[in-house]
Amino acid sequence: MVRIGIMGLTGCSGCQCEILNCEDAIGKLIGKVEFAYFPLAQDVNDFSEFDILFVEGSVSTNLDREKLIEGRKRAKLLVAVGTCACYGGVQSQRNDEASLDEMLKAVYGDTKLDLEVFKPMPLSDVVDVDYELPGCPLDKRQFVYTVASLLNGVEPFFPKIPVCHECKLSETDCLLLKGIPCQGPVSFSGCGAPCTASGVGCQGCRGNCDFPNFDEILSIYQEIGLSFDDSVRFLKVFRGKTISGLKVGSSNEKGA
Repeated sequence: MVRIGIMGLTGCSGCQCEILNCEDAIGKLIGKVEFAYFPLAQDVNDFSEFDILFVEGSVSTNLDREKLIEGRKRAKLLVAVGTCACYGGVQSQRNDEASLDEMLKAVYGDTKLDLEVFKPMPLSDVVDVDYELPGCPLDKRQFVYTVASLLNGVEPFFPKIPVCHECKLSETDCLLLKGIPCQGPVSFSGCGAPCTASGVGCQGCRGNCDFPNFDEILSIYQEIGLSFDDSVRFLKVFRGKTISGLKVGSSNEKGA
């Protein structure tokens, strides 16, 4: 029987909760697979070996790192689930703006921590990752699709087209044309674009689409009233290291 593990590192556990929301799919899997390790959902867990290990959260402590390395050794396939695991997550958005000592001082003051802490990083900075399922939280339909594909020996594939494509399919008006900041042109689709359909600009929680044009989107943001630095911070919220080359204060305002 296929053994599946679902493990959490530093994060909010939102992606694991989204997996639990796949009630119908999980019900059909029971009897065909063994959820050997899923501490959020069950009391009895076995961390010995896995055919597929899904890991949520970023690596932020020595405990995270040790657990991830051990999980990688015991898993035939390791899948990063959620933006924290794939890119470092929201907690990594200011990694390039302050030192670790400055961050710890701002949060904990003079309190000494009992564990080693580092700037949040994605799983791929520590171990080899076979597949990534980004999102905040991940899309549960993609989790189901990935499990079904892997169980049938098929490699899951998610084309990195922009969110704008999904807006076109749903006939959602372009929010940028209305002066609303939106990351759709540079963001990885697959969520169904619920934010833009509700009149809220895409926040880029699934990371970059293929070949994102950040120079152009920064120019557009400034045309609709954002400063350069605010535009960069807007883009960095979910992207972590995938946009590490774009820094606050690294360019003048448009037209300056």
